[in-house]
Amino acid sequence: MAWTRLLPVADLPVGMARTVRVGLDDVLVCRLDDQRVHVLEDVCSHDDAPLGDQEIEGGCVTCPRHGARFDIESGAVRRSPAPVGIATYPARIQDSWVEADLED
Repeated sequence: MAWTRLLPVADLPVGMARTVRVGLDDVLVCRLDDQRVHVLEDVCSHDDAPLGDQEIEGGCVTCPRHGARFDIESGAVRRSPAPVGIATYPARIQDSWVEADLED
């Protein structure tokens, strides 16, 4: 695995999701609690809208454009109109940083 540092864990409050630019792409970093973080692609599968910075509700993030919801652990669709889930990446907290394995 090739871990990429995304942001200091102190910069991401518990219960929040934040967009982070990595190269030319954006990922959505989500922090459930002091130990659990998740990283997803930052794009709605319905119309390619960015999901953006937001509060995590019920373990999901919501597309601000049309209300599609995605599970932050699996990327699965939890509410339409999104037709399919979104990509997730292995994530961890290491040395006070959120890191993800973004390799394909």
